[in-house]
Amino acid sequence: MASQVQRPSSVPRRGSLSPVALFGLAGAVLLAALVWWFGIKRPADERRAAAAAAAEARSEAEALQAKRRTLFGAVADEPGFEFRSTGLGFRLLAPGQGPTPTPSSTVRILYTGRTKDGQVFDRTPAPSQFRLDRLVPGMSAGVQLLRPGGRIELLVPPALGYGNRPVAGLPAGSGLIFEISLVEIVD
Repeated sequence: MASQVQRPSSVPRRGSLSPVALFGLAGAVLLAALVWWFGIKRPADERRAAAAAAAEARSEAEALQAKRRTLFGAVADEPGFEFRSTGLGFRLLAPGQGPTPTPSSTVRILYTGRTKDGQVFDRTPAPSQFRLDRLVPGMSAGVQLLRPGGRIELLVPPALGYGNRPVAGLPAGSGLIFEISLVEIVD
């Protein structure tokens, strides 16, 4: 019977890895996985998510612009309009000088109100005096952006205009387009 040679337990067997080598290999595999995750996969996922968010934002912006075109016609596509979160659109034509009116101010204004097809539904032939809190909310908010001598063009959505009721020959839910000049703040 041949005698077997006993090896010390600290000497690895041929074809097997020592615990230190095994630990090092596991660390290298973990490091490679982390580099892949943070260097390749995660940025790619983030780029896909950012692209999807941008596409959704473009889609929402296009839908909003289509809604504006429905309410205000081609005017909604003209440059220079800013839109508030309320849906009120405005284009400052001349800022004027001096103080701005408050919501309860009485003002003298000239204005023309028209529909998206250009039909004039209201016009002041001479400067007329109004309390701002008695005007439709969109018109009042627009006048408050002016100073005496200023002019503005407003795109007033139904929620800030006459709502969903027909008024003065306008169909329910009409968008209103106003050009307003602030002549003076009375008080």
